[in-house]
Amino acid sequence: MKEEIEALEKNKTWDITPLPTGKRAIGSKWVFKLKLNSDGSVNRYKARLVAKGYNQIEGIDYTDSFSPVAKTVTVRVFLAIASAYSWLIYQLDINNAFLHGHLEEEVYMHPPEGYTVDAGMVCRLKKSLYGLKQASRRWNHEFTSKLADYGFIQSAHDNCLFLKHAESGYLALLVYVDDILLTGPSEDSIADVKRYLDDLFTIKDLGYAKYFLGLEIARSHDGNSITQRKYIEDIIADTGMSGARPALTPLP
Repeated sequence: MKEEIEALEKNKTWDITPLPTGKRAIGSKWVFKLKLNSDGSVNRYKARLVAKGYNQIEGIDYTDSFSPVAKTVTVRVFLAIASAYSWLIYQLDINNAFLHGHLEEEVYMHPPEGYTVDAGMVCRLKKSLYGLKQASRRWNHEFTSKLADYGFIQSAHDNCLFLKHAESGYLALLVYVDDILLTGPSEDSIADVKRYLDDLFTIKDLGYAKYFLGLEIARSHDGNSITQRKYIEDIIADTGMSGARPALTPLP
């Protein structure tokens, strides 16, 4: 919790201010979760502060909330092309991605549990916070604009696919909320993109892509192979069928 609060303050997510007359403040709460590795083992424990977005009123606290995500077919074509050209696929994660989106609306929030402020004071949100109706949209807008500044062109067929023509060939970047795949023929060009994004947002470089949207990606001298073994095993475990005997058909 302390780490999360420090990150929010460093990011200048809010200003502490009295609640103006006629304005209302939404609530906030802590959410605790596990971050898993590609093999399903525990990577770390995380506490995340979220706003109670269900308290927001459309037209007052937010207007639009739609935000695109990468299409399944785009993900598969992206991986297939990288494999066909033997390009390395790198995976990045943006730290506290939603916190980088700048709010256009005037939104007030009650201070979170464990955060001490004077009586009658609230947090006026300057940047997005997880849980807000418009959080994903504001982050997507911020990320897209920064990619455009670097020279990436947004695909007309999928708004989450970006292409850039470099001297060594094309760079392709695919984003799903805050998870990113990056590929191309030049590792130097890829490294330049990583540095650019890290300067802006602070990224976690996960190295070669291994697990993305339930897809396990394995690289060999023949290219990339994609499986969903872990995803299938998780579904079987969730439905209590781990001990079931295999059958040739789904019929009794």
